[in-house]
Amino acid sequence: MARRTVREEIDELERSGTLTPSQASTLRDAPQWSLDANELFAYLGGLIASIGVTWLTIALFQDASPMSIAIGMLIVGVAIGVGARFLHRPQSWRARLAEALGVVAVGLIAGGIGIVLAESGLRSEHAASIVTGICILVGASSARRTQFAGTIVYVVAAQVFVAAMIGTLNVEDALVAPSLFVASGAALITAGTRRIGFALASRVVGTVSFVLGSFTLAVMQDHASTAVVALVLTLALFLASSKMLKLETIVGGAIGVTLTTSILVSRVIDDQAIQGLAIVLIGIGMVLAASAVNKKRRSA
Repeated sequence: MARRTVREEIDELERSGTLTPSQASTLRDAPQWSLDANELFAYLGGLIASIGVTWLTIALFQDASPMSIAIGMLIVGVAIGVGARFLHRPQSWRARLAEALGVVAVGLIAGGIGIVLAESGLRSEHAASIVTGICILVGASSARRTQFAGTIVYVVAAQVFVAAMIGTLNVEDALVAPSLFVASGAALITAGTRRIGFALASRVVGTVSFVLGSFTLAVMQDHASTAVVALVLTLALFLASSKMLKLETIVGGAIGVTLTTSILVSRVIDDQAIQGLAIVLIGIGMVLAASAVNKKRRSA
């Protein structure tokens, strides 16, 4: 049985008398989120200030050594982080502004540490892996307590971490590389189903990573086996998203299944006309199968 929407739940509560008509109408018309002018101006001011700090840092350290730049980034990052801590007020627009500044602070500190590690003789890929690994832990541990900052930190760090690991392991041309993006995508999608701040970002980035990784896996070799694996992966994503009822994962899974199905057919069949016919038949078969399942559910 399909889950009811929020509006359907409100209608049911109104019919049962749990909600008065005026309460039900208020809930139907309430926006999902809201911002006032003061908050928007605060975000704009914070953005301008951050750009100014970055500009000033570049101007002061343009002729400096990389280590001096790193120290400057660390100092500015810590200063912004401390300022964000003092600015934070629970249940206030200042809390969201403090989180935005916190993300900037984490980025500056992470960049500074990365430069220090690289200047100490560590390969850039290894330095990036260490720094982004730490950022993933920091972001994941704070994702439940923040409205968006923790999620943004670990989502961005996860993608950089995967790219750094591919360079570290020297597997750019191997099947390991797209498999890592598929794995990171699955992890981000799973994290996005938890009660965290801004879970949508985790699901969207995870879905993109999963679908692109699966597509790359399908096209990296000419034989059909990798295309079959990619199709199985995208089908799994589509089936899981149909249970989660999250539009972004449903769309991503549908795109992934469509792409990998087309690639698999092109690997197995040489004639272009027959390829098109096979894809049409597969699509019709999926529609008929879905219709049969729905009829069985309704009759159960």
